[in-house]
Amino acid sequence: MLLVFRSLIVAMLLALGVMLWWYPAATLVTVEPVAWGQLHEQQYAPRQRASPFLSSAVIEQSRQSRPFMPMAEFIQNQVGGAMLEVEAGEWSRELTGFDGDRTWMAPDRVPVTDPPRGWVHLALRDGESLDFYRLQWVDPLQHLGDIPPAQAHPFRSVPLLWACMGIVLVVMLALPVRESPAQASNLARGMRAGLGLLFFFLPLTLVSLWLSQRSAPDAVYALIVIGGMLALTGLVTALIFGRQYAWLRRLMAGEGLLAHWQLAPEQWRDFVQRDMRRSRGEKLARLVMVAVMAVVVGLGFVLFAPDRGAGLVVAGVLTGMVVLLALIVLLMPLWTRRRLLQALPQVWLGLEGVCIGHQAHHWSGLGSRLESARLQRGKQGRPARIELTYSGLRGVSSGRGVYVYRDQQNVVVPVPPGKEAEAEGVIARLRAGRGK
Repeated sequence: MLLVFRSLIVAMLLALGVMLWWYPAATLVTVEPVAWGQLHEQQYAPRQRASPFLSSAVIEQSRQSRPFMPMAEFIQNQVGGAMLEVEAGEWSRELTGFDGDRTWMAPDRVPVTDPPRGWVHLALRDGESLDFYRLQWVDPLQHLGDIPPAQAHPFRSVPLLWACMGIVLVVMLALPVRESPAQASNLARGMRAGLGLLFFFLPLTLVSLWLSQRSAPDAVYALIVIGGMLALTGLVTALIFGRQYAWLRRLMAGEGLLAHWQLAPEQWRDFVQRDMRRSRGEKLARLVMVAVMAVVVGLGFVLFAPDRGAGLVVAGVLTGMVVLLALIVLLMPLWTRRRLLQALPQVWLGLEGVCIGHQAHHWSGLGSRLESARLQRGKQGRPARIELTYSGLRGVSSGRGVYVYRDQQNVVVPVPPGKEAEAEGVIARLRAGRGK
């Protein structure tokens, strides 16, 4: 239970860290300097905006025909008479970039307390000088690329918060936990992985749903879809592996147990080595089949696709997929071998499944069944083994629908010397249970 609790705390801490690191401020004020003098000159100096095809006489005549308007009156006309005059103070020291750059400020830092709609024009008086600015209240979600990260995401500037979260995370990960054989199994790891996905992506999805009520960018809606799918995947994974983990605990407690064998260290190492070679050979055969299909499909796209560039992209994606599968086939058996060598050299065999060390196989789930069981006696002094084959339903989606097929798995169970007669009785009960 402590392992599950630790997994949930770690997942929620990581989700909280991601949310706080990215979470945007509620409202910010953008402050931009306004060069009214330049605007006035551009508006009432036709020479600067006249067409190069007009003669100087025409330009001069246009200049004289337009009545001159004082700059103060021009400003009043532009802002509609709505301009606030404020004295320079502590807040105005944050204003930088009088050459036209904008400044982002928190709403409580500006002298306007009631944010209106649209722009607010300010005349900032500092002694004898007068500078002009315009302010606007905006949602940072729409301007994340323009706002400095420290202002767009306020929680990033709270070092005490991150220090506390880091300490709690390190303590949780370093917490010594004594694993039972069931807790060290692949079923328990799968259940914890599912719960981790659920408790990591569910908070992110809920926060994204809340942020979508604001003027959220497309990235928020993408996170809702992807996060929701991954949270649902985690829930389904946790339920499936949780059910199997509950069965494994009952099996190790003696419920439905047919045989419990302890293997000698030498026999255990020899079994792990042989089983890994067998498992790798089966996976390599499947990899070759997938690689051949990928090559055929990729060449088809390259040779016959109307868009040659798109065909090359598809071929590249298929090649990357094959390379990734090859790495998995090569590396996963090494990781499994390492875990099995560290596991207890024991076997728990029941009517609904078997657990060999840390590796459990369950064939009593929805759509799963035991196909065959037989005893293979050892040759040349090698111990006997039980060869089991079970299958589960798998689905493949295509353009015409979903096709369901049975995926078979082969399991080799080592039998300690002198336990052959007991193994024959176990196989007889497995076959009898399969025939029901």
